Amino acid sequence: MRKYRGVLLVAAGFAAIATAAAFYAGVRRGGALDTRPVPELLSEVPPGAPTLIYIDLAAVRASSFYQHRLDRAPIAVPDRDYANFVQATGFDFEKDLDRVVIASWPRSLVQDQKKTIVVADGRFDRQKIRDYAIRNGKLDQQQGHDVFLFPASAPNAWNSLVFLDDHRIALVEGSSIALVLTPHAIGSATDPARERAARLAGSAVFAITRVPAVPDNFAPGGMQSAQLAILVRSVQWVTLAARPEGENMRVSLEGECQTSTDARQLLSVLEMLRLFGRAGLESPKTRQTMDPATFAVFEALLNTADITQTAERVRILVEITPDILKWSRLRNAH
Repeated sequence: MRKYRGVLLVAAGFAAIATAAAFYAGVRRGGALDTRPVPELLSEVPPGAPTLIYIDLAAVRASSFYQHRLDRAPIAVPDRDYANFVQATGFDFEKDLDRVVIASWPRSLVQDQKKTIVVADGRFDRQKIRDYAIRNGKLDQQQGHDVFLFPASAPNAWNSLVFLDDHRIALVEGSSIALVLTPHAIGSATDPARERAARLAGSAVFAITRVPAVPDNFAPGGMQSAQLAILVRSVQWVTLAARPEGENMRVSLEGECQTSTDARQLLSVLEMLRLFGRAGLESPKTRQTMDPATFAVFEALLNTADITQTAERVRILVEITPDILKWSRLRNAH
């Protein structure tokens, strides 16, 4: 089994792609660009964030994929502060949150501290949130807005919440909301993340992130390879997206390399790993030792994944069917 350990980890990666997007959706069909506009909500966050996430929960809730899902239990959020917030304000993100955009800057790119800005549309009880904020934080006035300040995890630090209108709020890491009150151009050609978001316009969900610098001692699983390190460093951006189509879910993971040559090499490596993964699953020992439901999920994902290259981009596309979700559910039940 050790012989195929790395191979099965690759297969697990395909499963992780599917699982991560199981409740969040949005990717263009085929390779054609979508002509629908970039979500308006993106204009509420400052440009230049190396990580940009957009989720249209209202679209997901309306899909057959979500309505006919096998597991109808509510999504549990194991966070005490959130549970207290729900109890005090009646807000439930699964029912009351419609759309959200998250822009994040890592510590290495911000001199004072890491910054994250969240803007959300939904149904919020303004008075209950105000009362909760006054009990647990404090009220501030900034540029004519009531700003609710909540203690952050760091000493003497605050997080801010402000109503932009009755159905839109912004949460800012820090005590100032100035960043969200400044008008932002939605189609800035100088914003790399937003430029990539334009290619995913019409998606219900997408996550775009610039790949951080790979350390000199890069050795996944203890395996050091200069060639592998060079190939990994060539990946500049990663995009995850998905879209429910009927009762299925199409999930896409795309890596953008520095050159088309790097992309061809990455494509070859992924195809080789898939072959190794299939060989590992065909081993009689693997069939005997692996849970049947887990085996079925890995086999379906490895066999149906479509790996393609276009210029500097390499994309893995998988179709999540009700059978795969059923097998995943059986695996989790054991």
